[in-house]
Amino acid sequence: MASNSTESNDPWQLPRLAHTNTRRISDQSEDLAGMTAGASAAAQAEKEMTLREALVSCRKAVLWSVLFTSSVIMEGFDLALLSGFYAYPQFLKAYGRKHPEIDKHELPPTWQTALSAGAMIGQIIGLSIAGLVAQRIGYKRTMIGALSLMIAFIFIPFFADSLEKLFVGEIMQGIPWGVFETMPAAYASEISPLALRPYITTWANMCWVLGQLIAAAVLRGFLHMENQWAYRIPFALQWVWPIPILALIFFAPESPWWLERNGQSDRAKLSFRRLTNYKTETIQNTMELIKHTIAIENRHHIPNDRQSPWLKIKSTLSTYVECFKGVDRRKTEITCLAWASQSLCGSNLMAFAPYFFTIAGLETAHAYTLQLGGMALGACGVVGAWFLMSRAGRRTIYVWGLFTLFFILLTIGLLGAFALKRDGAAWVIAILLLLYIVVYDLTVGPCCYCIVTEFPSTRLRAATVALARICYNVCGILSVTLNPRMLNTLGWNWGPKAALLWAGLCFLCWCWAFWRLPEPKGRNFGELDVMFQQKIKARDFKKQRVDQFGFTAMDVKRSEAKRSNHVETPSGGTIQEEATSV
Repeated sequence: MASNSTESNDPWQLPRLAHTNTRRISDQSEDLAGMTAGASAAAQAEKEMTLREALVSCRKAVLWSVLFTSSVIMEGFDLALLSGFYAYPQFLKAYGRKHPEIDKHELPPTWQTALSAGAMIGQIIGLSIAGLVAQRIGYKRTMIGALSLMIAFIFIPFFADSLEKLFVGEIMQGIPWGVFETMPAAYASEISPLALRPYITTWANMCWVLGQLIAAAVLRGFLHMENQWAYRIPFALQWVWPIPILALIFFAPESPWWLERNGQSDRAKLSFRRLTNYKTETIQNTMELIKHTIAIENRHHIPNDRQSPWLKIKSTLSTYVECFKGVDRRKTEITCLAWASQSLCGSNLMAFAPYFFTIAGLETAHAYTLQLGGMALGACGVVGAWFLMSRAGRRTIYVWGLFTLFFILLTIGLLGAFALKRDGAAWVIAILLLLYIVVYDLTVGPCCYCIVTEFPSTRLRAATVALARICYNVCGILSVTLNPRMLNTLGWNWGPKAALLWAGLCFLCWCWAFWRLPEPKGRNFGELDVMFQQKIKARDFKKQRVDQFGFTAMDVKRSEAKRSNHVETPSGGTIQEEATSV
């Protein structure tokens, strides 16, 4: 059967199925011993490549990754606007109600929760769709669709004249936001060599911080405008991002990994030529490494190539189920809980920073100035993380980061409980929250993006990352439900004491990370997959020696014999044949 790459050169043509079929695996297995030499050479060259060499040879991949992840700047900007408006005088006059005891307008905690949760509900919808759609049509076309929707949905909050309409707008905008949360990081991890991967994937966290920094600057700049344009202009500025990004992404190359998984080897090679300055031999070796890694993953997966439309849909939907089977179950646990820990460690307090500062006792102008300074410090923290990750492992940074955040939150909570009315206590709490921002963006924030993109198998990466982000957003809904009630004077009025709850949850996250989070530094996708199949303990990953090229053609044949062959029926289904011994 001819491969899809020879059927058409149309870059917009969909592949028959987003999997390599059983017959193709069998064909590959015949030449796997010969393939191993090239794949081994590519893996060794990738490990020996320095950062400078990677930047020179893969600078185009870096630029395309930066373009994709720039959509995260837009999302960070948009979401920071919403939480920033909760203490914004003009926004509160338009949408809030006056609190007679403090003679100020307040947005009821129920609506604070609804607006923030609405955005996250939309993101969960977008994430659920993105994982399936990206597997079927690729990262590029998924991003194009999401950006197009984003341009249309911005009109809703811009013209909203009630909280109900604003709520609908947040849900609708959340759908493309869900795509932006996962696709750029997954795309960047696949097109980047090992030396660049931690920097490219953590750049997504820098984009979050830059978006929040720009939003803080915009909010501070319009703070003294006395009419509705103080909040409508920031809403309108959301259009600055998706239009140019959409125009440029049309010219982006698709991920070679995705193309190879879909049987489009010729297009995968062309994509590599567009992404790198590799020589022809290096490209060929790298393609063999990709094929070898896919073959390892497919030992426990029996795809079907020719299916009825219904079976194709069922096969696509079953992708999420496969994330919880075999070795992929452990990978899914790690990615989901690593990203959930980002939310459960108290990071949502950063989004509520202006409001948190005001209820701690600072003036509104000082609160927004401190937020602006905090976002700038956060950007410095991400830059520091790049240097830190070149010397320490992801696990080490993540575990120590959670431990440090626990003590900061504990201190803030104790000050709020016992010393809030003392002179200068509000400023001490503000400084500690700024320290929290720096530590978070130095450790847990950027490191998490490496973890969630490095551990999933290449076949299930889009679906696994989407599931992980869904877990993050579910925990985020918990955060945005609790925080307004804990902080708001119309709610439980805990004030800074709310940090004690997040300190407890942060400690639980640290316990999980200490016992269950492996070390992926210096490992390519194939090596990680082999270690998961060998069930290596999390704390032994760093010192474990592994030979991914022990996976020979005979291993493929044995695994196929154990699973039994699948043969097509005239109706498009499959029948099971008795396995033959090797």
